Amino acid sequence: MLWKTETIIFDGDDYFRSLFEAWSRAERTIDFETYIFDDDEIGQDVVHELLKAHARGVRVRLLVDGIGASGWWQTRGIELEKQGVEVRVYHPLMIPELWRRLMIDLRMIVPERKPKKSLVLRRLNRRNHRKVSVIDGQVAFVGSINVSKTHSFQYSGKIAWRDTAVRLEGHGISDLIAAFDHAWNRSHAVAQNRRLKIRFSFRRRDGDFSSPVSLNYTGRLRRMSRVKFKTLLKNANSKIWISNAYLAPPSNITRMLTKAAKRGVDVRVLVPGGHSDVWFMPFIARAYYRPLLKAGVRVFEYKPRFLHAKSVVVDSEALIGTSNLNRRSFLHDLEVDVRLDSPETLEKLSSSYMTDLESSEEIFNRGTIVGSRIGRLLNYFIRYWV
Repeated sequence: MLWKTETIIFDGDDYFRSLFEAWSRAERTIDFETYIFDDDEIGQDVVHELLKAHARGVRVRLLVDGIGASGWWQTRGIELEKQGVEVRVYHPLMIPELWRRLMIDLRMIVPERKPKKSLVLRRLNRRNHRKVSVIDGQVAFVGSINVSKTHSFQYSGKIAWRDTAVRLEGHGISDLIAAFDHAWNRSHAVAQNRRLKIRFSFRRRDGDFSSPVSLNYTGRLRRMSRVKFKTLLKNANSKIWISNAYLAPPSNITRMLTKAAKRGVDVRVLVPGGHSDVWFMPFIARAYYRPLLKAGVRVFEYKPRFLHAKSVVVDSEALIGTSNLNRRSFLHDLEVDVRLDSPETLEKLSSSYMTDLESSEEIFNRGTIVGSRIGRLLNYFIRYWV
C-alpha cells in the first residue's frame, strides 16, 4: 500500500465538510494552498474555519495564487492576515516587478545571472495551480476543488462542477510539506508590496521516483513527474481511463495514448461537453479527437455539468490531483498528483467513471470541419498559454 489511508471524495460539499472536520482537530499547524479563492459563501466558510483554528493556537498558513485569487488577496486576504492568519500570494501581478523583469528581458538592466527564458513570461505564466491542505503534518487533502461555490451543490445546485479529491495519511505527506514550503518561501506577504527575502531556507528535495507524490516545483522534479506519467501509460496492459477538464496534450502524450490503444489497451478519455469555464477549450479539445479516434481511443463528452475532475486509472493504479492534460500543467504551472493503489479506491474510481460515462455522449467523429479547424487555429496561436 502506498498510503496508510485513502479516502476518495466525489462531491464538493463532502470535500469541505471533511476538510473542516480535519481542521477542527488540528493541534499544531494547518497549511492550505489553493489556486482560486472566491469571496462567496464557500470562501466565507473557509475563512471562518481558519480563524477558529487560529483562535485555538494553531499556526495557519494560507497560500493563494496571484491571478487565481486576484481581487481576494488584495482585500479579504489583507483583512485575514490582520486577524492573525499568515497569508501569502504566489506571483502577484505587481507593475514594478513586471517592469523590472521587462527591462532585464530587453537587456536594459544587467542581472547578476543571465536568465535562460523571458522573465516576464515566466512571471505571468507560472501559476500555483495546486489545491492542497496538510494538517499537523499527518493528514492531507489533494484534488481539483478550489475555494468557490461553483463546486458546491448546496450553493450552486445542479450546475455545481463535477470534481474529485482524496484524503490521505502516510509518509508521502512529507513531499507535500516540502512543496508548500518551497512556494511559501517564494511568495509575497499580502500586506506588503515587496517580496519577502526568505529563500533556500528549506532542505533540498531532488525527488524520489518511488514516491507516490508527483511534483514539479523544480526542473528536476518536473522532468521526473513527466517520466513517471509516461511510464505509467507505457506499462498499461488493460485500461487507461482518463477524466480531465482541459484536453490539449503535448504530442508525445497523444502518441502514447494512440500506441496503447493500438496494442489493445482500453483507452478512454472523458472531457467536458459544452460546459467549460474557458469558452475556447472545447474547440481546442476537439482538435485532438481525430488522431485519438483513428487509433481506437474512445472519447466521451460529459453533458450534465462542467467536468473539472483530473483523474487517471491505469490497470491497478490511479492518479488524482490538479494536473490537466495540457501544456500548462506539463510546462508551466505548479501541480501535484498522488498515486493510489488501494483496491477499494480503484473500485470506487472505476465505478464513478462508468457512472459518468452513462451521462456522457460518445464521440465517433472529429466534429464539424469548421469546429475542428477553429480548434486547430486556436491551439496553434495560443498553445504556449494552454
